[in-house]
Amino acid sequence: MCWYAVVMSEVLLRSVTITPDMVAMNRSRTSDWADTVWSFVERAAGQGVSVQLTTTEQQYSPTEVAQMCDVSRSTLNRRIQDGTIHAVRHGARWRIAETEVERYRRFLMTQAAAELADDF
Repeated sequence: MCWYAVVMSEVLLRSVTITPDMVAMNRSRTSDWADTVWSFVERAAGQGVSVQLTTTEQQYSPTEVAQMCDVSRSTLNRRIQDGTIHAVRHGARWRIAETEVERYRRFLMTQAAAELADDF
């Protein structure tokens, strides 16, 4: 997930993006990302505007998900079409949320385990 800080006013519309990698690099308060956020908040306060912090989940293309799950792209497309995988269309492109990828991978593992259990 990424964190977004957005300031809105009549004059200012700006955002700062903090990625998980940035946080992982240095978790202390003196890290670059924390200084960036603090500076951003101070500038907003100086202008008398509010700051809104939100998060967004990592999104993947069907090709990326097919590779992660070791299935073909056509299989993944069929799973999107039949509703097995929840995907969101952004313009002409499909995007699949990280939690959905994790859910589908667990589904595949459960299926594989059930098939193996039948052999015993």
